[in-house]
Amino acid sequence: MLILLLVLLLDIFNLIENSVAFRLNLTGHACKHGYKHSEYGAAITWDDALQSSMRHFEHKTYNLFTCNCHSFVANCLNRLCYGGSMDWNMIDVAILILSKGHWIEWKSVVRSFLPFAIVLCLGVVLVGWPFLVGLFSFSLLLMGWFLLGTYCFKSMLEC
Repeated sequence: MLILLLVLLLDIFNLIENSVAFRLNLTGHACKHGYKHSEYGAAITWDDALQSSMRHFEHKTYNLFTCNCHSFVANCLNRLCYGGSMDWNMIDVAILILSKGHWIEWKSVVRSFLPFAIVLCLGVVLVGWPFLVGLFSFSLLLMGWFLLGTYCFKSMLEC
């Protein structure tokens, strides 16, 4: 009976210790936007941020133009206050990927760009230069949509 009581006390002590450590981490959070954590929810670890973001996005409809993978990553980064900021958006994530991202191996580069290169070559062979003009125009329109939606009409791209 005494052993059972000791085990129970140890479990309670561990539970209290973990709870205090969690609260200490939240109060010792080093971001300048601590008040915004009530909006996004605070996450101490990457796993916490992923779990919270998965719950937030589980009933959202995925589409290229408003709610996509960059939105999910921005939400996770906001929950973690990554880089001391809670103002991450799709454009910031894209810039972060382009500036600090790197390929794991050369096969990854081939797997990523080979389908695009094949479609580009087929489009040029079958259609000619109008295909390139159309592709360039669509790319500019898409970039304009994301820039305007992110910085001018903020509520338009929020999911």
